[in-house]
Parts: sequence; C-alpha cells; structure tokens
Amino acid sequence: MTPHTTIIGAGIIGMSAAAFLQRAGHQVTVIDRVGPGEGCSFGNAGGVAFGEIMPTIHPKVFRKLPGWLMDPLGPLNIRWSYLPKALPWFLAAARNTTPSRVEAILQARAALGLRVVADFETLLGDAGRKDLLVYRETLRLYDEESQFTAEAAERETKKRLGFPVEVYSGDQAREMEPAIGKTVIRAATHGGWFFVTNPEGVVKALANRVLQGGGKIIADDVRGIVQGDGEVKALTLAGAGQHAVQNLVVCAGAYSHLLARQLGEHVLLEAERGYHIVLPNSGVTLSRSLTYARTPGAATPMEMGLRLAGTDEFAGLEAEPNYARADALYHVFKKVLPGLRTPDEHATRWMGRRPGTPDSVPVIGRSKTMRNVVYGFGHGHMGLTWGPTTGRLVSEILAGITPNMDMKPFRVDRF
Repeated sequence: MTPHTTIIGAGIIGMSAAAFLQRAGHQVTVIDRVGPGEGCSFGNAGGVAFGEIMPTIHPKVFRKLPGWLMDPLGPLNIRWSYLPKALPWFLAAARNTTPSRVEAILQARAALGLRVVADFETLLGDAGRKDLLVYRETLRLYDEESQFTAEAAERETKKRLGFPVEVYSGDQAREMEPAIGKTVIRAATHGGWFFVTNPEGVVKALANRVLQGGGKIIADDVRGIVQGDGEVKALTLAGAGQHAVQNLVVCAGAYSHLLARQLGEHVLLEAERGYHIVLPNSGVTLSRSLTYARTPGAATPMEMGLRLAGTDEFAGLEAEPNYARADALYHVFKKVLPGLRTPDEHATRWMGRRPGTPDSVPVIGRSKTMRNVVYGFGHGHMGLTWGPTTGRLVSEILAGITPNMDMKPFRVDRF
C-alpha cells in the first residue's frame, strides 16, 4: 500500500517535508489554520544562511543582555510580565553556554548547513522556481574596529568548520554596494548566506508542486490528538472532525510543543517574536542582503521592496505586537544606508513567532512515545535556511533510511 503521511504545519518546514515525502512515494496531507507560507515563514529576512553556525544565545550575548533588556526597542526584549514563564528557557540557555556545549551545538548546526543549498535546489527545481534563490553573499557591515575585532573568534570557528569568511575594506564594500555609507570601515561575508526574493513565494511554490503531485492541503485547526496502542490514530479538526492518521509529522512552529505535550513529551520552546518593516520606496538599491554588527537584523532586497527584519522579543504566543520594534529597524539601518527614505504610507509591518529552543538546535526525529510520529520544529531564526534539509531528513526517517549525519543532537527527549 502507498504510505500516507499527515503533516501539521504549512510553513517552509512542513511544505518541504511534504515535498520530499511525495518524492519518496508517500501520499501527503498538510493541515494548517493559515495558508502555505502565511505564518512565520511569511515575514522572515529571506536569508538562506547556511554559514550561521553560532548558537543564537552564546556567552557574548549573555554579557550584552542587561543593556539590551533595559531598552524596550533593543535587539532582545522580555516583557516583564512574561519573565516568570520564560525563565526556565533562559536558565536552560545559560546551561548551554559552556565550551563543551557550544562546540556540540556548533557541530550540529554545521551538519545541517552543509546540505542546505543542495536541498533548496532540489525542491525549487521540482517547483520550477529556482529563480527565487539568489546566489550572492550577504555582507556584514562594521562601523567600528572594535566590532570587527570582537568577531574574530567567530570567523575562525566558521573557517574551522568549513564556512570561510571573506573580509573587505569599507571602500571595497561600497564598490559592491554603493548605497553603503562612508561610516562603514569594514565588511565581511558570513561564510554562507544567500537570500530569496520572496519567502512566502518559496513556500507557495512548494505547495503548488505538492498539489500538482496529488497532495492535499487542508485549512483547519488541530483541536485534539486521538491516541491508542502507542500510535496517533487520528486528529480532531475544528471544522472537519476526525482525520485518520497513518504517519504524523509535527511541524507546527511555535505551537509544536503544545502538540508534543499531548503526546507526553516535554519540550522547552519559546516564541522568539521577530519583526519586519518593508519599504517599497526605500530610496536605496541593493543587490544582496546586508547585516550590521551593531544590532542583529538584516536588510534584504525583495520583490515587494526592501525588507528590514530582526529583533527578538519574548512575550508569549498571544501578546499584542509592538510595531515600534519594526520601526526601530529603520533607524538601525539608516546608520549604514544613509540614502534610506523615511517609511511612507506604503510601508508594511509584521510580527512573527519563531520557534526557538534554548540550545539553538531544532527538534528533528521520531517521537519517543508514539511510533508513527516524527518531529521537525524549533528552528528559531533558521527556519527558512534549514527547512528543506529538515524536510529531507523527515522523509528519510519515515522511510527507515539512516540520515548521513548524527541525529542525536536533535532528539526530542534532550530537554
């Protein structure tokens, strides 16, 4: 019989899993309450950042936290009313900043990064949309020598693990991107960071290919999970009632831990809320994505305009957005892009919930309580980057194929 797999989540990870499973001969059904690519995948910075192997929370970040937390519009903010709930996550993140843990995290993230471009090319090729991926390295900008010096160890680490960085003077950077201001004194690549011109378009292209291959995409909300004999038997949907399950893949982003909890598994997962502002009339022309060492974030040229994306806000799943954080990104990038125009009435703002684990490593692999369930979530800032590779790994796991990398760091029972 043709195997059938149900996937919860129609973001980049869920649709990548559906596409690779379909290539492996599975019938697939994807369920999400919003359309493909309309959740967190909609608004990211567009980076295919396969060279970003450093953990999101590392010792240098912890040293900066006190200053950041005092600024409500700073790069990382915790709403004080939410702090008690977020505290276990941050304590776990602190435990992952020892040298041995950082090295293990680096190795896990590097293993994912090495397959990223090939897996993107496979899926976008199948979908006939390779044009969405731009093979042009992102530039990291420095306007103080101390910023550049502070990242020397990170550049060496990337080189050691196969992601070498190229360094340029400020003038060389301006030759590549004339919009960069004269205050920038140095620039560097990230060791591997391409970009896509429409993140939502990437996911919708994969979704269209899945539909063409006979897959189904259901717009509905999962309200419950029916279990029996160590398996998931069915999902209870808000609109369609019972949906029978043969195999189940959980790729529900920042809500995934709530589903895992129903299956008896505890996962530390927080919604790392990110923001963007898109400027259709930005006043600057870029051929590549840029990051700025002073403040985390990226400026990326896209089909809809220049997208400025970044920040990290811990406020839970349901708190109202603070769009002043999106506007703050304009002021950040104005420092290195002096021609940037003030946002006009055509500018758009967005907030999305990144699913972050305290060790900056996603959950990929089989459930320990349900033999027909596989997880693929918790990618934090790297969902777009690692989405296709996660989809391939999920497909291999369900097919009984041993992946070509060590999967222990990604197990669900590590928390």
